[in-house]
Amino acid sequence: MNEGATDVHAAFEQMEEHVPEGERGEKIGFGSGLPGGGAADPFEDPGGGAAGLDDYPGGDGSGYSGDGEKPVLPPNFPVQALGMAGGKFHFLNARGELIELAAGALSHRSNLVALMAGVKDPIRPLADIAPTKNEKRDTGFNAATAGDLLMQACGQRPLFNRNMPIRHVGTWRGSTGSPVVHLGENLLVNPAEERQGRMVAGALYPSVPAIDVPAKESASVEDIEFLAHRIGNYWNWRVKNAGLLVVAWIGQAVLGQYPDWRTHMYVSGKSGAGKTTLIKLITSLLGGMAVGGKNNSSAASIRQTTNRMALVRVFDEAEGDEQKLDVEEIIAMLRLMSGSEGAQMERGTSDHSGIRFGLYGAGLLGAIIPGGMAPQDRNRFAILTLGDRVGSSSPEDDAGLLAELEEDAIALGPKIWRRMLRLAPRRWDRTFRVYNGMVQGLGGRARDGDTIGTLLAGWDLMMFDDPLISLETDKACRDRLQQAREIAIPLLTETQEADEMGEGQQLLNAIFGAQLLKDHGGYTTVSEVIMVHNRGAHEPEDGEANLLERLGLRLIGRGDCRKELFISNAASPLLDKALTGGRWRKGAHKAALQTIDDVRVYPGTMRVAGRPQRGLVIPARLLPGYEESPEKGSYGDQ
Repeated sequence: MNEGATDVHAAFEQMEEHVPEGERGEKIGFGSGLPGGGAADPFEDPGGGAAGLDDYPGGDGSGYSGDGEKPVLPPNFPVQALGMAGGKFHFLNARGELIELAAGALSHRSNLVALMAGVKDPIRPLADIAPTKNEKRDTGFNAATAGDLLMQACGQRPLFNRNMPIRHVGTWRGSTGSPVVHLGENLLVNPAEERQGRMVAGALYPSVPAIDVPAKESASVEDIEFLAHRIGNYWNWRVKNAGLLVVAWIGQAVLGQYPDWRTHMYVSGKSGAGKTTLIKLITSLLGGMAVGGKNNSSAASIRQTTNRMALVRVFDEAEGDEQKLDVEEIIAMLRLMSGSEGAQMERGTSDHSGIRFGLYGAGLLGAIIPGGMAPQDRNRFAILTLGDRVGSSSPEDDAGLLAELEEDAIALGPKIWRRMLRLAPRRWDRTFRVYNGMVQGLGGRARDGDTIGTLLAGWDLMMFDDPLISLETDKACRDRLQQAREIAIPLLTETQEADEMGEGQQLLNAIFGAQLLKDHGGYTTVSEVIMVHNRGAHEPEDGEANLLERLGLRLIGRGDCRKELFISNAASPLLDKALTGGRWRKGAHKAALQTIDDVRVYPGTMRVAGRPQRGLVIPARLLPGYEESPEKGSYGDQ
């Protein structure tokens, strides 16, 4: 193997599914959903029958008192006491779920039995610690005594820290530099980690509903190269090295919270360019690390449904429609998720206790035009643009190739995840530092180094089995650095242009991304209407023109891709609604637009929405669809 890959392989192969001490012969197998069932190898697909259930399948260090005091619960007791706080007692039940109970609830027999759910004989462990004293009214165990002992066990622990890291499904960084992979009821942990039950290096990993698992085998470089080639050729990209950039982004995204910095991706392109198909494909390539493909969510629902997860949030049709995605708020949330601490947010509750949200991982958005992105947002995203799909001489062949690509993506996704888990412990940090420094050496800012350096680190681990830094010479591979520069320079140029973007251009982007309600139902965007009708020699039909005029806009002039845009100076309620959150409302857009070169005052008045109005003319070069000339055909023509 390469790059000391033997050591890398051995280090991660030691990562094992967590089971209690004394229960190593009975692992919690994938697919069984119950302790003791399924395969012993956590990466092996369980094909045989479930192993027999032990009497005490839990344990998880529940007898541990923490201060030398003799624990009140026996070793391998199915329930783990975590401590108390605010009059509530906190446990991990026999399935590993985090449970909070008041003192009164612990005196009820049903609540105590519920804590043992999943144990073959749930009464036995309770009877062992609290045998019944009244044979005439034998209920199997003494509920009052059992509840008292569970409360006492919590009392032996430090006060439960509500602010401790509580981590749900996804890929996390452990204290040893190895990933901790939380798969729901199963936990892959390097044995070198300091661990007490499901408490790993000071973070709690309670059981939650399961996600798909990494494959047993890693994806090969040849598989990934072929994948990048097909992605680059099937879609009509407007950016260079698009296939490699998609692969690079996937490589860092499947690592969840593990990287110190996470880069997000925004795929833009007009309707029919293939965004939805592409996003579906990328979601498959993320293996079990993706949440969504959503096109109808709010930022609040995302916080609530993906709280404490280190997964990739995927959003299609992220157009900024208040009936669909609150894109600006989602982008702000993703901006916070980029850093090592993730997005940490707190919200008040009716009982004044408050709730804390922690979101980690990368984000993927698809839209006709990426709107509402301030410079501080833009330098956390890789924006890839799709051009029009070009008619194919063999649509049936194209459909077959796409179906084959989608099928391969489903099979390859778990293998990609496995590859990155194996290589990250030994290669990620140093590779990222080298590329971060290289980007800054090319003139990028520190944030550019983070964003582009993360992409390049993902590209490196995905595309090469050898390390960037030779173990023999301790020097970086010159050829690979040169390839990385060729990938980085266009990204850096776009980021720098975004940093230099003035008020007027930011305003135009917000206007182009505004949603328009069609007369017969459904939504479109200002950008889409302009792109469609800027390509013909005629002006938009009355109904389509009315969509723009509702915002005080009108296309003027003739010629293919040469029309200009009139924007009224007057404040418009619908335009103000489209600019919510910006500083250009109530007529302030006029001053911002006049900061753009070539924007001119329209002589006289223009009739818009049935009345004459004064305004500004935006030159054709600034409009969506200006001089579009597709350079590539369909996949089948490549």
